[in-house]
Amino acid sequence: MSHILQLLLILVVILFAAKYAGYFSVRIGQPAVFGKIALGLLLGPTLFDIVNWHLGGFYFFGGLDHVAHEAVASLPFAQQVAHAVETGQETSGLILMHTIHDLAELGVLFLMFMAGLETDLKQMMKVGKVALYAAIGGVIGPMLTGAGAGYLFSVWGLNFNVYECIFIGTILTATSVSISAQTLMELGRLKSKEGTTILGAAVIDDVIGIIVLSVVIALKPAGGAHGAEGAAAAHAEKLLDWIMLGLGDIGWLRIMLLVVMMIAFFVVGWFADKWLVRPLVNRFERMPVTEGLLAGVLLVGLLYAWAAEWIGNVAAITGTYLCGVLLGRTDLRHQIEEKLHTLTYSFFVPIFFVNIGLHANARPIFAPLAHLASMDKIEWLVLIFTLLISLIAVFTKVWGCQIGSLIGGFNAKESMRVGVGMISRGEVGIIVALVGLNAGIIDSEVFSMMILMVLVTTLVTPIWLKVVFRKDKGGDDAGQAEQQSPAEAEA
Repeated sequence: MSHILQLLLILVVILFAAKYAGYFSVRIGQPAVFGKIALGLLLGPTLFDIVNWHLGGFYFFGGLDHVAHEAVASLPFAQQVAHAVETGQETSGLILMHTIHDLAELGVLFLMFMAGLETDLKQMMKVGKVALYAAIGGVIGPMLTGAGAGYLFSVWGLNFNVYECIFIGTILTATSVSISAQTLMELGRLKSKEGTTILGAAVIDDVIGIIVLSVVIALKPAGGAHGAEGAAAAHAEKLLDWIMLGLGDIGWLRIMLLVVMMIAFFVVGWFADKWLVRPLVNRFERMPVTEGLLAGVLLVGLLYAWAAEWIGNVAAITGTYLCGVLLGRTDLRHQIEEKLHTLTYSFFVPIFFVNIGLHANARPIFAPLAHLASMDKIEWLVLIFTLLISLIAVFTKVWGCQIGSLIGGFNAKESMRVGVGMISRGEVGIIVALVGLNAGIIDSEVFSMMILMVLVTTLVTPIWLKVVFRKDKGGDDAGQAEQQSPAEAEA
């Protein structure tokens, strides 16, 4: 089949399965997002491997050599395709998965835009101190514990150097609030004090995490696997990378410029509300064209996403979230929310949640269990470390954010909710892990461990969030949640 026919067919499978997975998840008392993520894991290479479905010699989606793909996963997409062509591999499956990934990226951008529209800015200002302390605790705890666990297992026999241990801790500092935001919206608690704190802490965590990552990269010893100067130009994907190509790779200068560019993005992005965002959206709303308002909203939202990552060096979802917060203060908020909700939840968001599982491959970690009796010491250590690092990622984020929230003035129950809401690493954790792989700091085996950790934290978050909010009948938007049917909540 042609690429477009393969894409149409796999989208049919994903959308049909995602909606039913969400429906059944709600029926068993879990948030819909849990069912969609679990579905992705089932359809991915860990179990059913949908891309390699075939009938005889006919591959519905082109097929994809996962072993070969893992070896070049850190390369840009164009280089992955070129490598596949050179080695005589089928490329249609690779191209198809990349297309699904791009659609999923749009899904998480729109999801965080919706979360921004729902954010009560006055409430966020009230909990700003708590959000700051929670974010700091959520960085320090996982960083120290993750690095310590890596060092301990290196003593026991795993081939981790000290710098690799530090980077494992760095990966654990990441937080992706998209899963929590969706779950809180389903529960009707996004506007609650705890929900607002989680969103604020996630933005702060993103900034702190990027600074920590930049410091670690700047202090990287020379001679990594991808450390050639030519590779630096190939991976110059952001404005800061291009600036450093001209100035030379000076660690302290890079960190200083990174902080300046972050501050500049947030300051300019905030004040651009009056001279760019509102005027442009209002102009599009008045234009005699079809869906002018939605077009204007998408324009500024995608512009903020691009600027956040390319100029501000923070995650693109931070940009759309900021844009959503700004537009949430306008008279057009409800119109924007209604129009964007249909586009987001009918198509893009289901693809995003399923895509998380589609890209997670736990087979390399658990494959040795097939010959349990003959597993050697290293295979046991790899398996135990992977499971342990996943537990560390969950509980140190909860405890770190919980302690920070308690110091900020929240009570024990509120602090626990904030901690649970910060567990998920999501796409942010994957991005940080890829940075380490690209820089030659971690190898493909450690990268696989981190992907499994991301998957565990992503699955745990919606289940635990529902538990900690279960008995609470309060919250600013609780009434709205109580009036929703399971079908509505699943949307």
